Amino acid sequence: MKPFITGHEELIHDIRYDFYGKTIATCSSDQHIKVFDFEASTGSWILNDSWKAHDSSVVKVSWAHPGFSTSKILASCSFDRTVKIWQEQPDEMHGSGRRWMRLATLNESHAPIYDVAFAPSHLGLKLGCVGSDGVFRIYESLEPNDLTSWGLTTELPILNHSLPAKNLQSSFRIEWCHSKFTSTEKFIVVALDQGFVYQNVPKRTDSREDSGEKYVKICNLPEHNGLIRSVSWAPSMGRSYHLIATGCKDGYVRIFKASENSSGSFKVELLAKLNDHKSEVWRVNWNTTGTILSSAGDDGKLRLWKCNYLSEWKCMSVINTSNRSDNRSIENEANKLK
Repeated sequence: MKPFITGHEELIHDIRYDFYGKTIATCSSDQHIKVFDFEASTGSWILNDSWKAHDSSVVKVSWAHPGFSTSKILASCSFDRTVKIWQEQPDEMHGSGRRWMRLATLNESHAPIYDVAFAPSHLGLKLGCVGSDGVFRIYESLEPNDLTSWGLTTELPILNHSLPAKNLQSSFRIEWCHSKFTSTEKFIVVALDQGFVYQNVPKRTDSREDSGEKYVKICNLPEHNGLIRSVSWAPSMGRSYHLIATGCKDGYVRIFKASENSSGSFKVELLAKLNDHKSEVWRVNWNTTGTILSSAGDDGKLRLWKCNYLSEWKCMSVINTSNRSDNRSIENEANKLK
């Protein structure tokens, strides 16, 4: 691991790689977004641009798939109750503060917004957001040739009541199912200690009802005993079932198996409950094949998990904050996993 100075003046809330892993965006309580490009010749990250994006803390950023535009598109959300969509202007100078143009401001929320995430590209150019008002919203690009035009298509109440904004932003998460082979569009919304899985259901067409889609809750993610800090839906890679991982304040990494039948309904079962961090777990994330799960916690260590031939999830590597790998104690287990 190689650290670099971002230049943010306050706490960094989020950092995201783009589709190709050669650009990252960071956001902070200093109300700024910064974008950095990877310089392969020096192995360093070079500032692309920095700009004041919101009127309050910027808590999340999300990259759109590059197939929708010839230049990069970024979304951000903030305590100022807005989601903003930005597009890179390659003709502007690096570091000028003008390289990223605001395309749209989405301001239907009545409370701070804590997460924003673009949907998988095969679902079209759309994004979801959620905040302390307990409502999940979906926005879609209305015109493929006009990225300034966005419409609110879905408002889905997740909680029965709004919540105070104080110190809750880390317990709201959105995760889309990226599989192209699932029967319907699916996503997970995490709110506090609950995880809800939703899917779209086509409406019946008759004389009294317009055709269209609606979203229904198909299951919960059970057995959490604290705030859910992170959720990650594994890429399917041809599996007949889904893998979903969560990181929780109770110190556990949980891995769920979700089986989908022909009607589109879900059956969720807990495959693994892992507490090697022995402290709060803040982030979980699958690799691109959905075979290795990474987790990070208050113990200051990054752990990599893999399923062995006995269908047991084991820690195959530990990376600590001093950049040394603590592999000796788990070397034998790692060899089994290979």
